[in-house]
Amino acid sequence: MLKKKRKNTALMREQFLEMLVSLLENGFSLQESLAVMQRNQQFSPEILQCFTTGLKEGATFAECFYQAGFSLQEMTQVQLADVHGNVVTTLKNILSTMQILRKQKKELSKVATYPMLLFIFVLVLLFAMRFFLLPSLLQSGMIDTSHWSVALIAYGPFVMVGLLFVIGFLVGGCLWYTQQQSVIKRAVFTANLPMIGFLYKMYQTSYFALEWGKMFKRGLEARQILAFMETVNPQSLVASLAKELNDALSQGKSLAAELEHYTFLLPEFSLIILQGEVKGKLGEELLLYSQLLTKRIVEKVEGWIRWVQPLVFLFVAVLIMAIYIAMFLPMYENIGGIME
Repeated sequence: MLKKKRKNTALMREQFLEMLVSLLENGFSLQESLAVMQRNQQFSPEILQCFTTGLKEGATFAECFYQAGFSLQEMTQVQLADVHGNVVTTLKNILSTMQILRKQKKELSKVATYPMLLFIFVLVLLFAMRFFLLPSLLQSGMIDTSHWSVALIAYGPFVMVGLLFVIGFLVGGCLWYTQQQSVIKRAVFTANLPMIGFLYKMYQTSYFALEWGKMFKRGLEARQILAFMETVNPQSLVASLAKELNDALSQGKSLAAELEHYTFLLPEFSLIILQGEVKGKLGEELLLYSQLLTKRIVEKVEGWIRWVQPLVFLFVAVLIMAIYIAMFLPMYENIGGIME
């Protein structure tokens, strides 16, 4: 298994890929492009070293990508580009995806930062009330020890911290569980998760539609495509799925019918395969379908981001109101009782 170097940030990889695509589009070879970037001295020397050293030692272009810190799926896309020949187009697609993800992460960070700071402030305030304010109020006799607000102030902060630990434990447990499963079972598990599951299905379907569409458009048959996909990194979902589908085709089963069994792909994907085989324009239909799915993914994520901030603010506002009610209500009730 190739060793992946993780020193390079996503922005550094994006800048490198943007320059590489620009040079390749303008007629430079891969070696010439790397030489230009080395002379420029404005790109990560670690990334450039991965490519120059790796290529000299006989590594493939895709393997150099993985060693430079790109993801396994990005490496697989470059491997698949070797068969359909659209290396520059594939690199542009990878770059476009990276730019979209960076933009969405930036937007999500802006949306979530202020509410998260408010949440931390509320948590610190609860602990301050628990250890400083509550003992003083109880000692002064201003509130009754049996009042429900006393229990809220006394145990509220610990319950909140406990919930955070439980959520972290559940997330960690899910990640550990998925790592123990095969690639396909891991994909099925992720596709069945609430909310993000449907987004994952759209992403994987868009990815497979794009790669298969390129190969079908070049005139390759399903068996040829699957045979090649089996040769890419065995740890990838592409290779695992191709192996199972190839075995099914060898038994005389239909490709479209077999695709229906994989829940990490949208149902209409198999329908497009079936209809496209009949019409003879499967490559064009899959490429168009991939573009539509990519647009839907971006719109859905941006819609979720717009909802995150109001929901988090509402949650924090409810917590603050609960704190004030818990702090002042017993005091008002006690004052009212004295006046009567």
